Amino acid sequence: MKRWLLLFVFSFTACAQALEYPAPIRVLANKGIAIKGALPAPTGFKGFVGSYQGANLPLYLLPDGKHVLVGSLFDENGNNLTKAPLQEAGRLRLTDATWDELAKATWIAEGPVAAKRVVYVFTDTECPYCHKLWQATQPLLAGGDVQVRNILVAVIAPASQYRAAAILDSNDPLAILRRHENSFGHSIVEPAKTVSAATAGHIAANIALMEALDIHGTPAVVYKDGSGQVRMLSGMPSDDRLKAIFGR
Repeated sequence: MKRWLLLFVFSFTACAQALEYPAPIRVLANKGIAIKGALPAPTGFKGFVGSYQGANLPLYLLPDGKHVLVGSLFDENGNNLTKAPLQEAGRLRLTDATWDELAKATWIAEGPVAAKRVVYVFTDTECPYCHKLWQATQPLLAGGDVQVRNILVAVIAPASQYRAAAILDSNDPLAILRRHENSFGHSIVEPAKTVSAATAGHIAANIALMEALDIHGTPAVVYKDGSGQVRMLSGMPSDDRLKAIFGR
């Protein structure tokens, strides 16, 4: 029979009520831990995936229903029985529905309209790594069959939203985006003085989509691999990875 090592045990005596989660789990939720779902657990235990400050936490309700463990379970051989299930339970599922949501976002396309391959890039006008990614994609777009859809967000600086608005509200957003990128650091594209409610809504929706995908910074790339599986990559990809994404 396996013996389970219990780490970081918290005791709670609150009376259970007919609510969604048991009382000890609710107490942790009230302390700021978001409960994301279920986690596989040994017999008699109930497992939950919590999230605090962007990190997933394993929560185990003990058989008495009055105590909850926050930490990992190990068997008698020292095997970590929590790590793999936590990674699996906390992994964001990217599906065709995700792809459909990206298609509905507000984006600026570079490349052929009927391209066989589409790559989405979450980008901020004030982000130097986004600029480096844009530079790196230009030769990969030339003569290829890939369309990059730039999803403008505003998460870096106060100017982000106003310059994004200046680009999105222009008569030719792609041309103005390129003008900005080609003069990055001393952009000749001035931020808008005001942002209309409609444009602010588009940018806010892009940010909400970014957050829903658990993306915490820019740039971020979402694409489909050779088997059609939706994949996501945060940060500046390596040259080899970027070429693979573009099918080169």
